[in-house]
Amino acid sequence: MDSESFSNGSSYEYPGEYDQRDTDYRPKGKPISLSSFHSAALFILSVVLVLGVLGNALVVWITTCEMKRSVNTVWFLNLAIADLLCCLSVPFTIMEIILGQWPLGLATCKLIPSLLLINMYASVLLLTVISIDRWALVAKPVWCKNKRTVTKAYLACATVWLLALILTSPSFLFRNILTDFKGVSCVMHYNFSEEHIEKVKQFIAIFRFLMGFMIPFVALTVCYGVLVRKVSERYSKSGKTMKVVAVVIVGFFVCWFPYHIAGLILATHSPKTDIYKNTLQVDRILISFAIINSCINPIIYVLAGQDLKSIFRTSIKSVIKSVLEEEESQLFDPNKTKSHAENTVTSV
Repeated sequence: MDSESFSNGSSYEYPGEYDQRDTDYRPKGKPISLSSFHSAALFILSVVLVLGVLGNALVVWITTCEMKRSVNTVWFLNLAIADLLCCLSVPFTIMEIILGQWPLGLATCKLIPSLLLINMYASVLLLTVISIDRWALVAKPVWCKNKRTVTKAYLACATVWLLALILTSPSFLFRNILTDFKGVSCVMHYNFSEEHIEKVKQFIAIFRFLMGFMIPFVALTVCYGVLVRKVSERYSKSGKTMKVVAVVIVGFFVCWFPYHIAGLILATHSPKTDIYKNTLQVDRILISFAIINSCINPIIYVLAGQDLKSIFRTSIKSVIKSVLEEEESQLFDPNKTKSHAENTVTSV
């Protein structure tokens, strides 16, 4: 392992340019000469910063000030807040890439990486809750009519945030500042002996993959699969339904799957192996690609739920409101069941 052990038996685990990746590599401690990988990462992060902050801030404003509070607005408000937090932390990541070391103090060392991980867990869990809600509206309409309330939606979101905080707490608790000949680094400082540190890293990578990706992804896929089947069995096939399902699932998979696979490789292979070195070389791109998920959700919902021509004919606010609003009169009207079933999916 490429890390240093100290006399007290503790061990430092070195992160790379992006602190949300808990692996054992570090920046060089001096301003970098921007390679093509660095340049690509900086470009991606810059786009995410602009689109993500503007898009998610707009969704937060619309759902809090311009729309009647409903279960849908609660879902999308919390999802936008999670994405906005991630986007607001991007400038610090950009700064670290350019300087080649951690430029700020201990407080930000603990806070910024934790915000990125909170976003990952909260976003994934919220998408899972939304998919379960969409399934329940079609599969259990009577139950939803009596039990589906804004208060319960807030409680569900509070549970998601609490769980995200718990899952992120190790990163916040164990991060520390390390200053040596390589410069200043924001590192994971585990109070374990050298012989146990590799197992700890592997456990964290596997746990993060399961809780932050695989389990929610399976739940999301199953819920939408059952949802599409029920809609297809009862009613005529809806191209919009299939499109929204495909966009949500594929978008989630494409953004996060490479990130987690790279994390598993870096945690389970020796730094001397070719697969480790090759993965490390492209890791900054994979992490930037994962962060894209923080800015594309509003775009996905708008493009998948609206006709392209109608988007350019109306204001952005109107388009987003039309996607996020929930027509209570149509949700449980027996005469509009078919329309409701299709709109339930497309509203996601």
